[in-house]
Amino acid sequence: MKKNIIISKIYDFDIEDVWNAITDKKAMSEWLMPCDIVPKVGSKFQFKTKPTIGFDGIINCEVLEVIEKQILSFSWNGGPLKGTIVTFKLTDLNGKTKLDFEHKGFNGLLNRLVVRKILSNGWKNKILSILLPKYLSK
Repeated sequence: MKKNIIISKIYDFDIEDVWNAITDKKAMSEWLMPCDIVPKVGSKFQFKTKPTIGFDGIINCEVLEVIEKQILSFSWNGGPLKGTIVTFKLTDLNGKTKLDFEHKGFNGLLNRLVVRKILSNGWKNKILSILLPKYLSK
C-alpha cells in the first residue's frame, strides 16, 4: 500500500507563473482554498474549506522550506491529519514547468486507508489536473 501521494505533472507555463500560483495567497486562494500563506520559512497559515463530519474545515500549516522557483514545503494539519507535509518541487523545462508533488506522513490506519485515498483522488484528478492548469490559463 502506498503511504505517500506522489504526482508529477508538466505544465505548458513558465516556472515563474507556476511559482506565483503556489506561493501567492490570492492565487492559491483562487485555485486551491482560501488561505493566508506567506512563503517564508516558519510562517504559519491556514487553509479554510467547508466543514464536514470530523473536520472543522481548517487546515493549519507552517512553511518548512522555500527555495525560490524550486521548492515550497509546508506542514498540513487538519481533521484527523497531524504531521503531514506537502511539497511542491518545480523544474524549468525551457518555457514549460515540471511539478513534482508529494503529500506525506499519513500515520494511523484511518489516515492511510481513507484520508490518503480521498486526498490522493483530489490532488491527482482535480486540483493538479484541472484547477491549477485552469488558473494558469487565465
